[in-house]
Amino acid sequence: MSPNSSRQDEHYYEGHGEGEREREYSTFSHLRLDFYAVQAPFLSPYRLRSVHLHHSHTMANAASGMAVHDDCKLKFLELKAKRTYRFIVYKIEEKQKQIVVEKLGEPSQTYEDFAACLPADECRYAVYDFDFVTEENCQKSRIFFIAWSPDTSRVRSKMIYASSKDRFKRELDGIQVELQATDPTEMGLDANAASGMAVHDDCKLKFLELKAKRTYRFIVFKIDEKSKQVVVEKLGEPTETYEDFSACLPANECRYAVYDFDFVTEENCQKSRIFFIAWSPDTSRVRSKMIYASSKDRFKRELDGIQVELQATDPTEMGLDVFNSRAH
Repeated sequence: MSPNSSRQDEHYYEGHGEGEREREYSTFSHLRLDFYAVQAPFLSPYRLRSVHLHHSHTMANAASGMAVHDDCKLKFLELKAKRTYRFIVYKIEEKQKQIVVEKLGEPSQTYEDFAACLPADECRYAVYDFDFVTEENCQKSRIFFIAWSPDTSRVRSKMIYASSKDRFKRELDGIQVELQATDPTEMGLDANAASGMAVHDDCKLKFLELKAKRTYRFIVFKIDEKSKQVVVEKLGEPTETYEDFSACLPANECRYAVYDFDFVTEENCQKSRIFFIAWSPDTSRVRSKMIYASSKDRFKRELDGIQVELQATDPTEMGLDVFNSRAH
């Protein structure tokens, strides 16, 4: 800090008195002074107020949203109606204060081509036409909207993109799924998610033992992303209880499971039902949810003999009362 800067600040306060100084300090009390203390410890309180005013003006611009170039809507309509593109990447031109098309992906381009178009340290919007196969072996597609905001992007950029997102999405009529991602692994739109994982032979073998011989009370399966296959994670002995089973399901990771549920009918007959559980906690990663969801139907077809399916995000959605009501 130069001597002149210090004198200028003192001159300001001499002309405006102690009351003005107190008002200035009052203004600063609402600032994130911890940030400025680290970034600019040499700033006097008066200069901090100037930073605050500039910061407020910047936030107002960020909050107001950007104009949307007509080409953004036109290209989106072509993707939706004619499938002219696999994906579209949009960027905000801060100088022109508008959202524009940055990149168009040809129909033959892949998820890897799309991911390569997203800069490692800059925010973007994107739409992606995602193909998948249903349980009935029907080819379908979903249009995904991706809000791309890497951790390494500028704070100002993150704020502008975040504040303009909802208004921009309203211009794109036909979005079916929204994702927010800071790196490509959080999107989970790759070929593995679309096609499902391989199924380890042990999964089918252990399931057959549970079904035919009642060798196990339950089986927990997990997707091993490195080996790209569904594998057995845990086998429950016949003497184990429902509580033992629910304790095996991680609080923040997805799993598949089968459970051999015993119950008594109104006629006092002892019966059992084999339940398939798709476990997908709210706190699990977006990518993990998508991979488990897209692989589920294919995996279920490998387990011949499933009688009831449950989807649960917390234990209350698959409690014993739920099992009882679904078993009858």
